[in-house]
Amino acid sequence: MREESWLKSDETDTLVQVKVKTRQIEDAIVINHENLVVSVTVPPVQGKANKRLIKLLKKKFKTEVILEAGQVSSKKVFRLKNLSPEQILEFLED
Repeated sequence: MREESWLKSDETDTLVQVKVKTRQIEDAIVINHENLVVSVTVPPVQGKANKRLIKLLKKKFKTEVILEAGQVSSKKVFRLKNLSPEQILEFLED
């Protein structure tokens, strides 16, 4: 397995660094230049983008998602509960 700089494992969870693009044409999750980039259609107003991000990540990875850092930044860190970095990469291949 290759090392991904945007994935950090701790005991049972994985921390995922995400670059967010708001006000996009469609929602999407892609790996771009060694970053995980998530595009959302909503604007970054009143937490709408964060809520949409969490919803997308929960749907994609089928686990609990917690925003750890970057509440008002385009660079965020999410905790994906009970998943290893390997499992996350497998989900992204689908």
